[in-house]
This record gives sequence, C-alpha cells and structure tokens, in this order.
Amino acid sequence: MLGARYFDGVHFPPEAEGELRTLHDQGFVVHVMRSTAWINFLYLAWAMVRRALPPVRAVVNLRPWFTRPFRKTAQRGDFDVRFTYARRHGGSGLIFLKKTALMSASGKDIEENPFPALVNMARKGDRNVFLVPELFVWEKRTARIKPGIMDIIFGSPEAPGFLHSMVAFFRNYRRAQFRVGEPIDLRRFIEDNPQDSDEVIARKVRSILHHHLARETRAVFGPPSKPPDRLMDETMRDRQLRRALDAHAATVGRRPESVYREARRNLAAIAARPSPTTLAFASPLLDWVFQRIYDGIEVDEAGLHRALKMAGRAPIVLCPSHKSHVDYLVMSWVLWNRGYAVPLVAAGANLSFFPLGPFLRRCGAFFLRRSFKGDPIYAESFQAYVRKLVLDGVHQEFFPEGGRSRTGKLLPPKLGMFTWQVEAVLEGARNDLIFVPVSIDYEKVVESGSYSKELAGGEKKPEDIKALLSTPKVLTARYGRIHLTFDEPLSLVDLMKSRGLTPGEPVTDEQKKGLVRALGNRVMYGISKVSTVTPHALVSAALLAHRRRGITQRELGDRITLLRRIAEEERTPLSKTLENAPSDPETLGAIRDALQTFRADGMIRTQQARGEFIYQPEDERRAELSFYKNTLMNLVTPRSLVANALLAGAGPYEGVKARALFLSRLFKVEFIYRVGLTFDTIFAETVEALVRMGLVLRSDDTLQVAPEPHARPSLEFLADLMRDYLEAYLLAAMTLGDVAEGTATDRKTFVKLAMETGRAEFHAGRIGAAESLAKTTLENAVAYLLDQKYLVEEDKKLKLGPAASEPLARAQLADEIRLYLRSA
Repeated sequence: MLGARYFDGVHFPPEAEGELRTLHDQGFVVHVMRSTAWINFLYLAWAMVRRALPPVRAVVNLRPWFTRPFRKTAQRGDFDVRFTYARRHGGSGLIFLKKTALMSASGKDIEENPFPALVNMARKGDRNVFLVPELFVWEKRTARIKPGIMDIIFGSPEAPGFLHSMVAFFRNYRRAQFRVGEPIDLRRFIEDNPQDSDEVIARKVRSILHHHLARETRAVFGPPSKPPDRLMDETMRDRQLRRALDAHAATVGRRPESVYREARRNLAAIAARPSPTTLAFASPLLDWVFQRIYDGIEVDEAGLHRALKMAGRAPIVLCPSHKSHVDYLVMSWVLWNRGYAVPLVAAGANLSFFPLGPFLRRCGAFFLRRSFKGDPIYAESFQAYVRKLVLDGVHQEFFPEGGRSRTGKLLPPKLGMFTWQVEAVLEGARNDLIFVPVSIDYEKVVESGSYSKELAGGEKKPEDIKALLSTPKVLTARYGRIHLTFDEPLSLVDLMKSRGLTPGEPVTDEQKKGLVRALGNRVMYGISKVSTVTPHALVSAALLAHRRRGITQRELGDRITLLRRIAEEERTPLSKTLENAPSDPETLGAIRDALQTFRADGMIRTQQARGEFIYQPEDERRAELSFYKNTLMNLVTPRSLVANALLAGAGPYEGVKARALFLSRLFKVEFIYRVGLTFDTIFAETVEALVRMGLVLRSDDTLQVAPEPHARPSLEFLADLMRDYLEAYLLAAMTLGDVAEGTATDRKTFVKLAMETGRAEFHAGRIGAAESLAKTTLENAVAYLLDQKYLVEEDKKLKLGPAASEPLARAQLADEIRLYLRSA
C-alpha cells in the first residue's frame, strides 16, 4: 500500500530496467548507492520485487533496525558470507558508500570495506560480479558550495540525515526518479589489471564508483549551486575579460575602473538568479495553465533519458526549436517535474521587463540583447558569462534559430551562441560539451494570429506589461497537444574529430568557423529529423497545396494518407493521436478533430453538394493556416523538389537532377537539408523513394511520371507544397525592376514593393497562394538575390548586381521560376 501510493510514480526508465535484467542474467548484481538513507533501501527493495528482479538479500552500511521488516536480508557477518547468501538465494546486494553523521554536511566514508570480498568472489566464483552505481533522486536542489546551518544539522542533499530524507521524499516523491549509471564488470576489471592485488583493485573500484555516482549526480543537478553575486565576481576575474576591458579602456581613453563597473552592470543585467523556491512555486502554477489550455504534453521519454544519460559525460546544451513564447517554459517544466535541475536558458532582453523579467530570471533565464553591435564591453561581458557557465559545467538551453519562427518552419541557425560555446571549449574551459537537438511542436500556437499579421507586413509588437495582461484571453482557449522530442546527443569533441581536428590543439579561424557552421547545421538537421507530424499539419498541408477553389473529402483523405506514408518511411515521429486514426476527414478521429478546430476558428469552411463534402480555406486566413503546413515542410522537401523538377519536364535523369539542384539552391535558406550527404546522393535516394511509391518510372537514364492513375495527382500535390515559396521568389525576381528604376532602394522598401506586387498579382489571378505574400519569405528571397549577385548592398542601399545588370537576365530568372509554377 505504501509502495503503490508513493513509489509507483517514481520515474524508473524502461532502459534502466532492461539493463538491470540483462546484468542479473549474466551474473551477480551489487547495487551501489551514495549515502545511507532508509528511503533508498525501502524503494530499491520494493522496486526489485515490483519488477520481478532479484530482491535485495545482502546490505552493507545500513542501521540494523532499517532492515528488520526484511528478515531475509543479510546485514551482519563477514562480507563474503552475506554476498554468498544473497547469490545462492537468487538475490542481489546493496552497498552504501557513505553514512550520514551529525554536524557533517557531506557525510563520512564507511569504515567497512566490502570490496576486497567482492573482488575475491569475482576472481574465484563461477559467476561474474557487476557493481552498478545507482541514484535515487528525490531532492529539489543540489548541494551548495558552502553548506548552510540546516545542512550541517540535518544533512545536505549529498548525505541527508534520516529526518531530512523522509521530509524531502514525501514533499517531492511525485518528481522522484531512479537512475542507473555505468556498471563495472568486476571480472573484466581484474583481467585488465593482472598485476594488482585484491586490495588495490578494491581501492580502484571504490574510487571509480565514487566518480560514477558524482557524475550521475551532476547529470541530474548540475554543479553545486553558487550565489549569483559570487558567479559574477568570478566572471569578473576572468583573465580574458580583464585583458579585453583593459584594451578597450586604453583605446577609448577611459579609466579601467569605469570600464569594469560598466562590465559589472552588464553582468547584473545578463545573469540568471535561479531559485528552487521560485521553481517550486511556478511548477503547480504551470501545471494549472498547461492543463487548462493544452490537452497534454507528449514527451519522448526514451530520447530524454538518452540525452540526460550523456549529461554524466559532459555538460549538456539543449537546443530546442522556437515557435512560441511557451517554449521558454516547457523544457524547464518537463525537467523539473522529472526530478532534474532546470538548465539556464538564454532569453531575449525584450522579456526582461517587470514583473516577467525577475520571475524568469529566478526560473533560470539569463538575458541577451538582439545585437551587440557598437558595445564591445557588453559583448565581452556576455561571452565571459557564457565561458563561466561552461567552465562550471552548468547545463544550458538556447534557441539556435535566434527568434521565434513566424512561418512554422525551422529557421537557419544563428551562430552567435554556438560560437561562444565552441570558443569556451577550445580555450580549455571544458573538455567537451554535449548538444541536444530538441523539437517542440504544437498542434496550435498561441501567437498564430499575431504571426499572420506580421507576415502580411505588420510591425512586431514589443513585449510589455500590456501583452502580459492579455494572458487571461489565452486561458479561455484550447490549443491541443505539445510534442517534445529529442534527437541523438552530439558531442562537440566527436564532431571535431570527424572534421580532422584534434581536441586540445590550436585551430585556425577558418577551421573554427567551419566547425561552428557544421555544429549549427547538424543541430538544426537533428531538430528537423525529430519534428512531430501533427494532425493539424497534415490537414493544413493537404488543404493548401491545392489549386482549385475547394478539395473534396476523398481527395483530402488521399493526400493525408500519402503524407502519413512519407512520414512512416522517413521514420518521422507522428502524434500519438494519429495511431490507428483514419485519414478520412469525416470519420471520428484526430484528423476530423483538427479539421473541426480549423473550422471553429474560421480558417476553413465546409460545403456539401450531392452528398459530398468540399473544404475551402478562407483566403484571408491562409497565412495562419500555412504555419501548420510549414511544420512538416522539411519532411517533404526532397520529394517536393524532385516532383517540381520532373513535372517541369520528364526526360534525362541528369536534366531532372539539374532542375532539382536549381530549386535546392534557390531555397537554401528556407529548408533544412540532410547533413553529411552530397546533393547527388540525396537526389538518387529521393528518386528511389518515389519509384517505390509508384509515382516515378525510371528507365535506363530517363525519369518520367509513372503510368498509374494516382501518380500524376500525387506528384502535383507534392510539387504544390512548395508553390507559395515559388510564388514569393517570383515576386522578388519581379521586384528587381523596381531596383533598376531606383524605387526599391533598401531591403525594407524592396520587401514592401514585393508585397504590393504580390497583392496585384493575386487579385489578378496570376498567383494563387495568398500565403506567398509572406514578409519572412520575401526577406529570405532578398538574401538569395544578394548571395547570387542579382543584388548588391552598400551602406544598406540596394543596387543591381552583375548577375541582373541586363533586363534579359532579370527576366530569365523570373521565367525560370515560372517554369515550375506552370508545370505543377
């Protein structure tokens, strides 16, 4: 009854259970925990029985009365007798490395030494012995650098006394977790150290276990907490920062003391002030908010476990996608409720206003300006703060896209934070960092309405107290589910080695830039790979990639089925609500629910004629609807590129490939492409995928549309998924004429004129997607034109580049884009 109430909710990863079961099958398992705690013994004894694993039958360093209810547990006598008893009775052992002691916050090492007996058992016995470091976490805070008076009297989180452990567990049992560290194969360890005696091996093993448990503790809690003022003081003592400040003072003729004071003020504006008390207060508040506006948060538990397992190897840097202000809260809330310390989160200085700023700062946010330009003292101060976080081993979180995506698709990485993290490692602050790509996906985003206004050319409203007070409006709506998924963790050192760089040796500026760029691209590809396909994304994609006024129920269902097949082939995560759910939009299930949500929000309308349902997106809401379509664009981009290239003209394989290459370069800042593969490889694999789907026929060195009835409609659908981007880039190409006439003189004016051209083209029926009139996409088109020398920029003024100096060249670009719009 006690176990069912308090222990059932403890997070015991399936991977940990599987690992323990495998070890028990291979030999005798001895569980090793950090410090004596009755609640630890009680939980482990219950958990082994609950999971049908060998029960604890021998214990070392536990007070006798603790084990009285468990009469079959050996606690007295010689160690070899205890462990032999446990092994013969099909059980396991348990060792506590430390015991709690009054007036000792860190506890004391045990005087009993069971390890020589275990080494002897492994050397002479017929079964192997495995020492498994384990952590049962039920604290809400890490140890302090300087223990407080309560820690000295009642024990610290590192070595809690009986009263401390009982009170802390019953306060925090809902977020407790059980972690299994890296096991020690004792027989193999003996074989690897043949020259050592049992006593020497025992000392080495004990030291390794202490190291493993410290590493697991740091993985959960991070480093011991420091007061914020102490962290800033230590940052101000950073030699590199002081050299930079002294150099700046000499350059501008200021007194060094004045420059130091300014740097200190900058650090005060930047630094986080994490408070477990604030987090404990915020957690139930966020529970209430999330339960009120969302239908649930689906967490990739295996991915989270995999990521945090790597935190024992090096500090982790979580890199989530960024589509909503809710992103700042989700990751920290998930980690806190699973018993982990929350990372320090890089947030924009626009969120530092009162009262939100102080609250976020105490929840672990540190703030940075959008631009450091013109303020070298601030730039050096911020870089020194990041370097200090890396040096101390603090887990961090930042959004690699820099800002929220207004379009729903992933943005190219901003490399500033990546650069500072990499530089800190290259300068020796840490041996390694682990970057974890994270995708946060929403069935509906809170800000979708404001995003569509910004895309239509409206100005972004600054965050302030007025925006904060509008929160009650949000609390009256429902936004579906949130999906949190994790890609494989990426070691910076492993990435360096893959690029031919040797850790610890100097690198050139070009090598560093290449490393940072590769890291950013790899993280963004990781996010795209695990982005969840939601019912809302499927419905919006099927609706918008359609040229006629409306789409029938059958056509919509067929398109959704096609997208689901692609997701399954690419092993892309699908929302759990789609499991066994029909694709038909009028059959009870997730697709129907998503359609009804869009209908209730006024984004689509439904007509019925001759017994058939027809769905029509509202033109003025297409931009908002496209946000959800864009969340799956990276999934379908390779197939969409090939479909466009093929429909523009079937024929020689190389000709189709050349057209697909042109499109991939045209949209290189729009989509995330697979890293580590050449375009030729990606094209060949995509063609093979389309052949398997029965959409493309390959004969010798030619490609053509397959003869099956479904082939052309399916290819046209895949091609039209990219139509709004093609139309936006066409508008940008048409606006080159305004640059030639001298009316589009800068980027802002260029985009404004392109939007005006787009409105005229849309109302005249020459372009069909209202969502192509998107400010962000047009800004990306300007970046492409600059990159390809159709435009040049001098002193923020635009001029025609060498590639567009002649009217014929400008017309040729527009005609080449129109080729794909005519064909689809």
